[in-house]
Amino acid sequence: MSLSAIMGSTAPLRLRGVEGEAGVSLPLPPNWTVQQLRLRLRATASSALTTGSLAVSVNGHVVGQVPLDGRSPRVEADLDVPPDVLRHGYNDVRLQAVQHHTDRCEYPLAPELWTDVDLTGSSFSVKHTLTAPPTRLDRLEDLFSRLTWAPRVVLPVLTPRPASAEMLTALNLVAQGVGQRLDYVPVQLRTGRLPPGLASLATSLPADAPGIIVAGRFADLASVLPPNVPRNRGPIVSLQHVPGDDTRFMVVFAAETEQDLRLAAAAFAMPAMPWPDTPWAAVASIRMPPLGSVTGVAASLKPSTQAYPLSALGYRTATLKGLQSGGTTLRLWHDAWQGRIQTRVHASYTAGMAPQSALNIVANGVVHGSIPLSEPAGGSYDNYAVSLPAGALRPGWNTLSFEPALVPQTRGGECQPFFPGNLAVTVYDDSTIQTFGGSPMRRPDLALLAQSGRPTPGAPVGVGMAVQLAAGDDATVGAAMTLMAKLTQVFKGPLLRTQMAIGPVEGVRHGIWVGALGQLPAAVRNAAGIGSEGELVDAVPLIQSSSVAVLEGGDTLQALRRHIEDFDAAPSVLSAGVTLRPGPSNRALAATALVRDAPMTVFTAPTPATLEAAIGTLVAHGPWSQLKGDRATWRPGEETVQTHSAEDAPFTAYSLRGGLGLWISQYPWTSLFLLIVLLALLVWFTRKALDIYRRRHLPPQPAQRRDDGARS
Repeated sequence: MSLSAIMGSTAPLRLRGVEGEAGVSLPLPPNWTVQQLRLRLRATASSALTTGSLAVSVNGHVVGQVPLDGRSPRVEADLDVPPDVLRHGYNDVRLQAVQHHTDRCEYPLAPELWTDVDLTGSSFSVKHTLTAPPTRLDRLEDLFSRLTWAPRVVLPVLTPRPASAEMLTALNLVAQGVGQRLDYVPVQLRTGRLPPGLASLATSLPADAPGIIVAGRFADLASVLPPNVPRNRGPIVSLQHVPGDDTRFMVVFAAETEQDLRLAAAAFAMPAMPWPDTPWAAVASIRMPPLGSVTGVAASLKPSTQAYPLSALGYRTATLKGLQSGGTTLRLWHDAWQGRIQTRVHASYTAGMAPQSALNIVANGVVHGSIPLSEPAGGSYDNYAVSLPAGALRPGWNTLSFEPALVPQTRGGECQPFFPGNLAVTVYDDSTIQTFGGSPMRRPDLALLAQSGRPTPGAPVGVGMAVQLAAGDDATVGAAMTLMAKLTQVFKGPLLRTQMAIGPVEGVRHGIWVGALGQLPAAVRNAAGIGSEGELVDAVPLIQSSSVAVLEGGDTLQALRRHIEDFDAAPSVLSAGVTLRPGPSNRALAATALVRDAPMTVFTAPTPATLEAAIGTLVAHGPWSQLKGDRATWRPGEETVQTHSAEDAPFTAYSLRGGLGLWISQYPWTSLFLLIVLLALLVWFTRKALDIYRRRHLPPQPAQRRDDGARS
């Protein structure tokens, strides 16, 4: 596994300064017994280095050192990691570079002090044996482990017969339980039939499948249930090894009827479920809170003041230290157009820093404020306000970063002392964020679903949401379960009230359709922009416009607040309709639209098999992060997703008068010249029009003779 796969980036990792350091978290699954682990390290050192070394440590133990020399900048080394320093879970791998460019009075922050680690060329290789997974339900988290080295987990889901309506309800909850346990690891669920004989079951599984899931009635699962499991205690969840392969697990959901399977699957989908340390357990009953209390709690979480602490976003108080602390970043949800945000920062910093030190507030990569850390004795800010303008935010998820620039009192070099140990600033989690109005964005967007796992921020645990299948074949069901597992992962919890059914579901506020092109209802195809013959009927955005109120004269502060918080309308879009034939032959399509004021999203492909493969490709990190707009297309097995939306159109936030006023203020002399030309043309056209009118409507006038000599 390459370091780029671990860190999620292909850019080189740069170690700067006299003491450059970076960390990598190496996962080791709980069922691995490591025999040999080797790090293949590839790096490039600055040619200005005179001497240096790159040390690699694992869990605090130095496992190897590599010399750095500017005369031979290419670094290639293979380091063996002793198995006794490793542990199951995440292992802390540190890359520590000590670099020098002179032997006297060195400037510790000299720009020529660097070493680039090639994340793509550097990798870990392992030799290990698999141990039998424990057949205890309290170890379920170890079985569905996110510590895998595989880019995705493939998990077969076997049933004795094709999925019925009751079975789909259970499979929907099973997919949610698998998705949230694997956390950020992409998972593809494939449905199929349970074979009558289990002797060949192990050999028929995919090579990268850690186990299987089986669901059905007691009468159909006699061959896979232990003989001591009672049938009269309610739905059963059982854990055992796959027959013929003790290194893989088999989770069995069984009940007297398929309708009762919902209880066992719902218990499996709930986070932090206290399972017993036994191979099986019966789920006697589940009491879900009433729907009214669910929506009521969700509504109470919306503060009336529109202000909330950073802790509500998952941020925890952090101390940022050193010259290259890197800062801290959190995600911020914003669902308004032209709404602005103000953050009030609570921070403390240490004594002895140079007055150039500062804490920068960055939103979506743009600096919007800087908090000075200039007092020699250190200090604290309790409520430092920084405003983020409307144009800096986008609908959906935004990034908010606190990036310190900590400068020591002396820069080193020229034989001056250099003390970086006192460089530190703490940003507390009781710092607050306050929003100021704007107009809600009602236009559906694939990015909102991809980033939050639900259509709108206010829909708690999937209320009013349904995954509707165009058909009940195994490929379509597998695609829907894979999609549901991904939505659970991005939602960071189970969507317990989300329905899954074949065909339309009544009373749905947001419907997700999954099915092949030819199997989708005509109304769904039309809403998704698909013609009766599979051709694409596309709305290409040409211009997006809106009108923004501008205050003039002696308006009061109250009027200003009213205009800031209330907008008449969100931007409107002017589009052109285009029909393309033929439709996609081997590409999948995701589209979203507003139908009767309710969002509807469609995932489709020419065939169910293509759709299943395409959804398996889409849920990977790269393709999923590319979803946005109202339409996306991609090929199974390819990383690139093509999207388009109204955001692709030119945008103007001014009326005709406002636009002309802005242009005139930017080009005054050109505007004056054009005004003079316009007045001259107006005078000319006026005289011309009067002359034409006189000739057409007035009688000819006799010429008057002037005889000055006849005058007395």
